[in-house]
Amino acid sequence: MAERRLGYVLKRFPRVSETFIASELIELERQGERVTVFAISRPEEPFVHGFLDELRAQVIYLPHRPSKEPLRVAGAVARTLRSSPSGWLRAARLCLWPPRLVGLRRLLQATVLREEMKRAQVDHAHAHFATAAARLANLAWRMGGPRYSVTAHAKDIYHEENRRDHLVDKLGNAFFVATVSEANRRYLSALLGTEDRVHVVPNSVSMARLRAFGARQPEPWRVLTVARLIEKKGLGDLIEACRLLREGGAPVSLEVVGDGPLRSDLEAQATAAGLEATFHGALPQEQVFELFRHAVAFCLPCVVAADGDRDGLPTSVLEAMALGVPVVTTALNGLADVVIDGETGMLAPEHDPQGLANSLARVLGDEHLARRLSEGGRHQVEAYFSSDRSAALLRGLFPRPG
Repeated sequence: MAERRLGYVLKRFPRVSETFIASELIELERQGERVTVFAISRPEEPFVHGFLDELRAQVIYLPHRPSKEPLRVAGAVARTLRSSPSGWLRAARLCLWPPRLVGLRRLLQATVLREEMKRAQVDHAHAHFATAAARLANLAWRMGGPRYSVTAHAKDIYHEENRRDHLVDKLGNAFFVATVSEANRRYLSALLGTEDRVHVVPNSVSMARLRAFGARQPEPWRVLTVARLIEKKGLGDLIEACRLLREGGAPVSLEVVGDGPLRSDLEAQATAAGLEATFHGALPQEQVFELFRHAVAFCLPCVVAADGDRDGLPTSVLEAMALGVPVVTTALNGLADVVIDGETGMLAPEHDPQGLANSLARVLGDEHLARRLSEGGRHQVEAYFSSDRSAALLRGLFPRPG
């Protein structure tokens, strides 16, 4: 059988908050796939996770600003016009009407992508997120490039700025669409008018990597959350829930890992509540896992933001469960697929700090329940949300080579 060559199209790589993509790439390679990564932008964070050393794939960066690489862009346009003039012109009409600077940028980036994929002998492209990366894969295909598929997550399909007609074009022409939850699958199937090409491939974690961090040593009353500090994570509700617990006599402390635009507001809220809270900012994965080991519970009360943004399936919840940390969260989107209330974790209503406090109080005050949730959560992730299983599901959807 001919060897399959995959091209992964990403907006930015690597990203500290997108460990699920890096883990997926590493697992695909482990299962025998040859992958090249094509990214629009270089990393912005001051560090990358150490496990990325396991990735062998070449990373090729597209021109983030095409005007800064005129020779590379002009050469790609000239060669594409010679080999696929009608395809390039169709893509140009799609991008440039109505006239928009971002449309021109995407057209030129896609032209370079098409040429780079041809040079790398890519026979199938896969984009993560149904926004810029999916658009580039779609445009490159229109220019005569390889077939493509897309993994859709949450913000990229639900945010109010995402036009439905653009989603239909990008996803409707894909060889298949993967998405991280059953709720997403139903939504996208209705949007595209098909059940056949939309599949659930959940976010996942590497069980082998997690097992290397050894046994838990939970410290009483220590609650951990790991998230970007943005509205959809519901962290204001978590701080209020911790305040209610302390008001009731529980000496809860809170560890917050992650950064974002709401950090100063959340720090001020925690201070006003008299809460013992530590805001660590973004940390390398090894340090995050060490904090998991010492947490008695993990809490991420996700909500639907005012602009429609929401989570698909937060990787930090899967990591907590895989490490045996009892989880308290909401039943939003993919969380309902992994957390069975009272068996693999605890669920609370959205925007309900008192309900959240009640669920946390049960976990913190009942060792038997905490042990059951720890074991149930670990088994759930091992069985259904491990990176080897998700990669195998994805490989089964890619077209056969040749």
